[in-house]
Amino acid sequence: MNRSFKEVKLCEDDLSDLEMLRNIIDERGGEDPLHILNLGDVLEKHRVWIRKMPRVVPYFAIKSNPNPTVIKLLASIGGHFDCASKEEIIQATSLGVPSERIIFANPIKFKSHIEYAKKVGVMLMTVDHEDELKKIKEIYPEAKILIRIRCDAKVTDAVLGKKFGCDPEDEAVNLIKLTIELDLELNGFCFHTGSPCGEVAAICRGIYICNKLIHIARSFGCDHVNIIDIGGGFPGERDCDLGEFAEPINAALDDIDFSIKIIAEPGRYYVTSAVTAAACVLGKKTVIREGKKTFMYYVSDGVYGSFIEELLDIRARHPVTVNATRVDKEKYPSTVWGPTCDSYDCLLKEELLSEYYIGDWLAWYNVGSYGTCLANEFNGFRAPKVYPVMKRKDWYSLNN
Repeated sequence: MNRSFKEVKLCEDDLSDLEMLRNIIDERGGEDPLHILNLGDVLEKHRVWIRKMPRVVPYFAIKSNPNPTVIKLLASIGGHFDCASKEEIIQATSLGVPSERIIFANPIKFKSHIEYAKKVGVMLMTVDHEDELKKIKEIYPEAKILIRIRCDAKVTDAVLGKKFGCDPEDEAVNLIKLTIELDLELNGFCFHTGSPCGEVAAICRGIYICNKLIHIARSFGCDHVNIIDIGGGFPGERDCDLGEFAEPINAALDDIDFSIKIIAEPGRYYVTSAVTAAACVLGKKTVIREGKKTFMYYVSDGVYGSFIEELLDIRARHPVTVNATRVDKEKYPSTVWGPTCDSYDCLLKEELLSEYYIGDWLAWYNVGSYGTCLANEFNGFRAPKVYPVMKRKDWYSLNN
């Protein structure tokens, strides 16, 4: 195996994610939670993107899952990266990513982080207000600017426009004029409709608005304006169909001149389905309510580990069985708790589940984005250990 991927466990092609997980649990023992990171899944997501949206260059949003093996994998196939801080830039460049394949996509940046971007040659960066432009002029006048506008999806869990993005009318035009006054190089415009984006039409609206702003900027004499960044928010669950996004986006891009480069910042798209989490049943209570049997389970992972979206009431993911003492087809009202002493540490409330027993292992799909990167050690419980895996066919495909 390539030495740069020595941490990756090669698995036989016929194994499912649950079977790979079961093998690692059996080899490792113990009760601590774990993740398997299926790199073949990440690789396939990249191939699907390139096939379905060939004009849109994906810049993987490191914030969604900064696992170094994911970054190395995408870097090895010429991937681009969205970094939001000095540390993410350090991580990407230390893993072999050239500075010209990085966008510093945080509209509000530490001065020291801009200084570091200048030191390593990361030039492309986003802004959404006057003071940030002036800050960049002071520190890094050679930087290449993308003006971020607000363009919110009508359906999204995280409305990013509440925090970032200028008004696409007067404010955006004023920022164009200010880049000229400051003698900064304006390269284009960007937006982020929210994460995940539940309204693909919002991305199409953003494309049209950015195209209009490019024409305005060019009319003011900005000769280097040639980028539209359509942001992230693309779903990445196992059952997601990128085609539902690709078809309308490609149609919108038919009206955009080919002199304009189109990029995006997918994060959850690449990694959500690549990770399966597993936790051990540590405890169990049987509670009789109104004459009916209900269960409370206590597992070794929780909202301070893999499941912050459960804490925020964004998700209510049901577990599947990895290995069980016995299987009962009957289902019972059940609540699943994490390992801490906090009553907010709840993964699932009053949902119908099969009966489980202490020592059983449960698994959850689609936990690859915004999971362990947000974990902490509250109550002394460590974040799940991540085991990168790859099927042999995917490994040979990558290398050949």
